[in-house]
Amino acid sequence: MQMATFNEALKHKNRISPVLLKRSEVMAVGVGYADPSKPSLGAGVIVYTHQKTVPSSLSSLKGMVAKAGKAVPVRFVPSGMFKTSVSSSKPKAIRPTLFRNRIRPVPGGVSIGKPDPFSTGTAGVIVIKNNQLYILSNNHVLIKNNSTAFSATVQPGPADAALTGNTIGRAFQFVRLRPGEVNFQDSAIALPFSNSLLNPRYLVSSSGQLVTVPGHLLSYPVGLQVFKSGRTTGFVRGTVESNNVDVRVSYGGTLGTLLFRNQSVIRGNTGAVSLPGDSGSVWLRASDRFAAALNFAGTADGLRSISNPIGTVMSTYGLRIAIPAPGGTFKAGAIKGIAPRGNYSYVQQLTDEQHKRTRAVLVKSSK
Repeated sequence: MQMATFNEALKHKNRISPVLLKRSEVMAVGVGYADPSKPSLGAGVIVYTHQKTVPSSLSSLKGMVAKAGKAVPVRFVPSGMFKTSVSSSKPKAIRPTLFRNRIRPVPGGVSIGKPDPFSTGTAGVIVIKNNQLYILSNNHVLIKNNSTAFSATVQPGPADAALTGNTIGRAFQFVRLRPGEVNFQDSAIALPFSNSLLNPRYLVSSSGQLVTVPGHLLSYPVGLQVFKSGRTTGFVRGTVESNNVDVRVSYGGTLGTLLFRNQSVIRGNTGAVSLPGDSGSVWLRASDRFAAALNFAGTADGLRSISNPIGTVMSTYGLRIAIPAPGGTFKAGAIKGIAPRGNYSYVQQLTDEQHKRTRAVLVKSSK
């Protein structure tokens, strides 16, 4: 099989993905390395399947792919289903860690949630707009039933502590999740009662070490090394396994299974990176701590995270990363990482039409 460029792989993925995703055993289709251990062998299409796909089904899938042309390698990965990574009830036994504690002021990387209905996820990063600080997380962590209804924001989330005395603000804005349509992000921001309740830093260890996030990336490539902190898995490292991913994510309840496009699959380097409670955690580029992607779902074993490219999320709300400044003030972080022209291993920007369909809506300010 000949070596393929990422451009060729992306075109091939776009051709075969709509057909493959109609098959119940296919969870996601993206673009990554044909062989991750040998990047020099070029790009390929990655098809994520049920973990226990029967041999006859796999043969049938491979037959479908072969009919579509053999110029681009196709790799089948038995990942299992992707589900949202929110914790909706109190776990039976959890090891108390700093990531689940009550922390004031609140940094990125710690437990957060809403009381009605109960959900616990992660405060991803502290962001800023017009000198107002907000917490960036997911719609399904902060928002009541995907609606504009008032929703209190608590830290830590209800799976980690009693609600009394832990309300820090309320849900402020979100992007609606749309069943039966294409989705591009699962995001929301929370408004604190006061800027002083938030700490524009990021927790990176259970001993309390905090770092500053200098800004966010507009794009990033397959193979990028990243790390993040989440309420459940704590501090973890990962690798961007595939970009420009079409994926079906199971939400359960009235939302059911939703289709997302233009996502990233990030694989844990040494273990689980996206378990229930890690929803809303934000991946940072390992080399310079720039924010790269917003985690919102994962496989049952937690080894793979589905994440929204953060450039898309930040532009939807007009946000920047918040950075501490002298005298207890805050400033806006930098933006960098435009995808090099013609390099399709990078996350591709949404079209104007796609941007219009990802409008942020306001939540009611009172019950």
